[in-house]
Amino acid sequence: MMIESKQNPQIKAIKKLQQAKGRRKAKRYLLEGPHLLEMALEAGKQPELILCTEASFKADYANCNCQLISPQLAGYLAETESTQAVFAVMPLPEPVALDQLTSSAILLLDGLQDPGNLGTIIRTADALGYHSLILGKGSVDPYNSKALRAMQGSQFKLQIVQADLDQAIPQLQSQGYRIAASTLSSDSQSVKDYCLTDAKKWGIILGNEGNGVSPDCIELADVSLHIPMTGQAESLNVAIAAAIMMYEYRPVI
Repeated sequence: MMIESKQNPQIKAIKKLQQAKGRRKAKRYLLEGPHLLEMALEAGKQPELILCTEASFKADYANCNCQLISPQLAGYLAETESTQAVFAVMPLPEPVALDQLTSSAILLLDGLQDPGNLGTIIRTADALGYHSLILGKGSVDPYNSKALRAMQGSQFKLQIVQADLDQAIPQLQSQGYRIAASTLSSDSQSVKDYCLTDAKKWGIILGNEGNGVSPDCIELADVSLHIPMTGQAESLNVAIAAAIMMYEYRPVI
């Protein structure tokens, strides 16, 4: 049976997943698009429910709990301009404790605000072998739809932890991680001159788009690092800075 009404209780509940508060309360989030759903299925992540129109239905969905919706309702649920009319309700991952992190290289994000930046960073982290990521307080929700589109499924391959960095940094250091803070300070060391990877385990802190890494996190870090620049720009976009630093200090495979 096809659902056509916005007033359907199931549709009302799914619509709330477009807000961080609704996701936290329901412990679920919403994927949009067949590609992201395909990435979830390839990663062994089973959706609780797939919603699609008759035109967007695929045979692969037959093995899942699938509900047909009208094209008009697909437009109502869509957060993209040209929806492909496929949605998946996914359970939020179980929280991971800091002592359960398995990656030798960790990225720590201090108050990151832009979901597009977060998604790009997570996708880059996946590509460069940073398989654990810690989001500090005040950071954007990683299950925001814009962040999910930028991740392109990389969230299924990373351990994503939300934690207070003031507590997480000392705990990671006690577990043998060397922690570096990214700064613009002339007192910091250049990534070209400092070998972070001579530590068996390390982490890099990147900060808020406007304010950078907080003074408290810089104080807790073992070392402060900067990316040398020869042009006139004062700073780099945080996703670009993250990519450069992760590439400079990428794990050896």
